[in-house]
Amino acid sequence: MTRKARALRHFKLVDPHFYKTTIEHHTSLPLQLSKKRTRNALFESLIAIVISQQLGTAAADTIFARVKKVCGNRLTPESVLKTHEAKFRTAGLSGAKTKTLKSISFSVKDKELNLLSLRKLSETDAAEKLLAIWGLGPWSVEMFMMHSLGREDVFSIGDLGLIRAIEMIYKLPKNTPRTSLLAIAEKWSPYRTYASLLLWRTRDTKAC
Repeated sequence: MTRKARALRHFKLVDPHFYKTTIEHHTSLPLQLSKKRTRNALFESLIAIVISQQLGTAAADTIFARVKKVCGNRLTPESVLKTHEAKFRTAGLSGAKTKTLKSISFSVKDKELNLLSLRKLSETDAAEKLLAIWGLGPWSVEMFMMHSLGREDVFSIGDLGLIRAIEMIYKLPKNTPRTSLLAIAEKWSPYRTYASLLLWRTRDTKAC
């Protein structure tokens, strides 16, 4: 049985309402979560996530392309470190995000942070190492663990899309206490990343 099949079976058992509400999106779930295979792929992905903070997809993609261009069309720790901060500002990056990109690059270049080795650590230990980098907050770390490391049991209580999707599915009032939302999400463990994918897709569909 695939991990996806196990996840869906788990949802059906522990949360039938969630299973039925998201059923139209079950077939579009990936059989397994995507994992970046090289250090450079992981690095570029982490940079993209930082850039996307508090931005819509189109704006984030535009700024990411500009940032890559000012770095010589290749995002590496070395190319980021040698690029002047003024060029990042011209590309549309804030001073805080520029500092974060530099901090990540320093840590990877100096081998304080080994992105590939994060796969071997628990979610808690991997998150701790990432959160030690200046400017990396819980949301960025959770997105990286979901979408880049392919971790199966990650949930981001700071993601507004996930919050609104849960409120919609369970007909909860807006700004329901996060403790209540986390209690719902806890039922989906150890497949909370798959549940998050279903939540995002359900919300996007209902919003159309």
